[in-house]
Parts: sequence; structure tokens; C-alpha cells
Amino acid sequence: MAIIEHPASKANEITPLLSRGPMIEAPKHGKSVLYRALLCGFLVSLSFGVTQVPLIYVCRLMTCEVYYQTHPEPGPGSNRCSVREIEAGTSRTVALLSASTTICGVINLLITGWTMKKFGIKTGLLLSVFWPAARLAVQNIGVMVGGGNGIIIIQVSQIITILGGPSGYILALNSYVTEILEPDERTGALGKLQGCCFLGMSSAYLIGGTLSDAFGIIAPFRVTLVLFLGSCVYVLLALPRIPPTKAVASQASTGFAKFFGPLKIFTPQRWVLLGGRIETQYGMILLAIGVFMGVLATGYIPTLLQMYATDVYDFGTSENGYLISLNSFIRGLFLTLAFPKIISAGRKWFAGSTPSKPTDTAIPKDTAIPDIPHQQNDLAALEAMNDEEEPVEPPELVGERETFAFDLVYTRYSLLADGIFTGAAAFVSQGWQMYLVAVLIPLAAGTGSSAKGTILQMCSATERADALSAITLIEMIARLTTTSIFGLVFAAFAEIGKTYLVFICNAAVALVGFCVLLFSRFPPDGSRRFEEREDAEDAVTA
Repeated sequence: MAIIEHPASKANEITPLLSRGPMIEAPKHGKSVLYRALLCGFLVSLSFGVTQVPLIYVCRLMTCEVYYQTHPEPGPGSNRCSVREIEAGTSRTVALLSASTTICGVINLLITGWTMKKFGIKTGLLLSVFWPAARLAVQNIGVMVGGGNGIIIIQVSQIITILGGPSGYILALNSYVTEILEPDERTGALGKLQGCCFLGMSSAYLIGGTLSDAFGIIAPFRVTLVLFLGSCVYVLLALPRIPPTKAVASQASTGFAKFFGPLKIFTPQRWVLLGGRIETQYGMILLAIGVFMGVLATGYIPTLLQMYATDVYDFGTSENGYLISLNSFIRGLFLTLAFPKIISAGRKWFAGSTPSKPTDTAIPKDTAIPDIPHQQNDLAALEAMNDEEEPVEPPELVGERETFAFDLVYTRYSLLADGIFTGAAAFVSQGWQMYLVAVLIPLAAGTGSSAKGTILQMCSATERADALSAITLIEMIARLTTTSIFGLVFAAFAEIGKTYLVFICNAAVALVGFCVLLFSRFPPDGSRRFEEREDAEDAVTA
């Protein structure tokens, strides 16, 4: 990694003779640290995923138990749980479970972001892996109790997600990978990280279904508890600590803004064009809306595939395990192997057709030659400024402002492909075709990774942590919305026997997201951020 000040070999007439403050050196890490972070993503995702398939099946069994407490048992030879009322009730239970998990996950996301700023990324990651072990201990009790009380215990256990959960660990790992890599490597690495997480989920789905069939429905929950504890030990021993950056930590707010401050990054920003005209840019907020629509369209797909296959084609835990494992495995392979190469090739192609220029081509304010003080008070003020612990506005890394327009293009068209593949799932007529759908849908993966890479280019170096927190928060809110809305939509279509229409609804939302992203733009080449102090300077001049 480069030091934040410009190399001495590039000094020229505009190089400042006096520094505005001490330079901050970015931590240097080898490729081995990246590989250890990728392995961490695999292990933690494996831990989170083992209970996903059994949990849906457990909800179905418990709902079935509750149903037959007030209804007569069916005759011999029939599937006692294959009743429309039970299917609709299971959908509502799963939707409520997912919604409560997501609500608590949003709070956990905000707490994790604050923890990383205050104590470092590794501490935030460790807490996000430790507390799910406590949640699994409670869920073990709920599964053993069963029935309506078991459902209540499992629902209540989601409160522990406030202290640690999947949203926090995803944010922490994304931030960790971002900090140890150069700017041009981040988008591809974020895709690899997401791919490793999906590979872990793929293995987990397969293991969870197999364990429940071989050793009973309680076995996956006990194994997951051991996996989480092992992941805690791995994070503690394998990943080096990255201390919180003082420039970022000093921006921490207090009170309510401490948690929701990152969302300010999506506010429209003013940029000064080459001709001096000031223009308001809406690229970041439109990107956020597009990401929201993308998650809204695709976030329910893993659950939808399992519930559709269970209700329409009578898939059990093993079949659902194979189905969702295949889906995650293909998605993981695509993101790990193909996505970085597509991003790299696309950037080279764009560079050859329309060369990309740095966004901030104007000379940074930090490189301007300061006025030479003449009065004694001015000298004292200059000495006080140089004695500060950190610069007021730290300069950015070399190459930090480079723009890769292809990342945004990929975000758009991957969402379009998502809509096409998801809509095609509505035409499935046989059980084996569900596996074909599970293979096709992941070929449009990478929307989230490319969106994160894009927003990191749209913000400054000191805003990276807030940018990742904000975009992850948007994804969490979208996930909450999709599980709530499409869970109820699935229940409504299940009651009339037309569950395939849910795929059409998902596809329509994805197409709306694609249309929104068409209007998201990077700031024009040669423009620079409009500083608020320029207003004050203009007022003084006037």
C-alpha cells in the first residue's frame, strides 16, 4: 500500500514546503492475509448456513403440529403436512422469522459499524461471530420443545442478532478486505469474498440436509454451535489486527446520528465542473435505490426456491439441501473465478474505447502553497496547526480517485439478467427443472459486489467505512422488505394455487431496478468536489 502523501520523486513547484499534519501510512499486508480473510468468509458462512434448510423444515413441522391440535388427523397414506393452510402458515412463520432476523440485523449492522470505528475491524468481526453461538444455544432448546412454544422460542432467539449476526460479519469482512488492498483490486476481491461466502453456504446447505436426515432434525443445530465457536478461534488467531484510522474515528458522531450517520453519504453532492459551473450529482443515491430494488427482487430467491419446491414438488430436506446447495455452489464459483476476470476484462475494454480519467483532476487543496505568515500570531497559529495529532482533511491515497466505469455498467446489466432468469423460473413444470433454475440464476450474480466497488470509487478515502456501512444497511432494509412482502405474496398465491406468479413479481422488480440504475452516473471527468468553505470564501470576496 502507498503512503498517503505523494512520493518525493514527484515533487514539483506546487509541492507544499510545510505539511498540514502528519502523514498516515496505510497498513501493508501480503496476499496471504487476503486468502486468510477469504477462508474466514467460507468458514463463517458455513456456520451460518448449516441450519438454513433444517430451519424451514422445522417451521413446517411445528406449524403442522399446531394445525392438528385443532383439526382432525388425515387418513392413512396421505402427507399430513401437505395442506394449503399449513403451507400458508409456514410461509407466514418463515416470513416473520426472516423479518425479525433482518430488523435485529439492521441494528447489529449499525452497532458493528460503530465498533469497527472505535475498536478496529477485527473486534467488530469477532463479536459478529461470537454472539450467533449464543443464539444457536437458544434455538436448540426451541427445536427440542417443538410446537407453538418452539416457534416462539426460535422467534425470540433472533433478539441476540442485535449483538452479532450475518449482517455485521459481512460488513466487517468487506471492510477488512477493502483496507488491505489497493483501489484497483477491491471490486474483484469483494466478488471473491462473496463467492467464498456462497461456497460456504453451499457446503452448509448440503451438510444441514444430510445431518437432519441421518441424525435427526436437532443435529444441524448442535453442529452449528460447534462451528461458530471454531470460527471465533480462527478469527482471533489467523487475522492480523487493523487499528482504527484516527481520521475516521474522529468523525464518529454521538447519539442517534452515531448509528444512522452513514446514510448521509447518499445525499446529493455538488461538484465543480471543468468550466467552473457547479452541478448537483445524484449518482450515489440512484445507485442506492438500484441496489435496494435488486435485493428486493433477488433476496427472497433462496427461500422461494425451497418453499416452491416443497409445496409444488414435495421436496424434503435432502432435496432442498441439494437444490439450494447447487444454487450457492454455482454462485460461489462464478463470483470467485469468473467475476474478477469479467471486471478486469471489462475495465481494459472500457479503457481502450473511452479512456478513464481521475475524477478529481484539479489540484487538491492540500497541495496548495500556503500563504507565508508575517505576523507573530500567524506563526503561532501555524505551529499549532502542525502540532495537531492528525490533519483536518487527510489527503487520499495515490490512485484513489481513479474511476472504473465498467463496474457501474456491470451492476446495471447483471440486475437485468437477474430479472430475465428469475422470470423464466415461472415456466417450470417438472421437479428436475428446479435444479436447472438453481444453475441459471447465479450466472447473473455480482450485482452487490460491483455496486460496492462502484460506491467506493464515488466516495473519498475517509468515507469508505461509512460507504460500506450505508450500502450494507440498504441491502438489509431491502432484505427486510423482501422477506416481509414476498413472504405474504407467496402465502397469498399459495392459497389460490398459483405460487409460480411470485417469480414474475420478482422479475418485474428487478427490471425496475435496472431502469433506475440507467440514470446513475459518475461525476464528469475533470470535475472536483465542491467544498463548503468555498461558499464562505466567495462570501468574504463579495
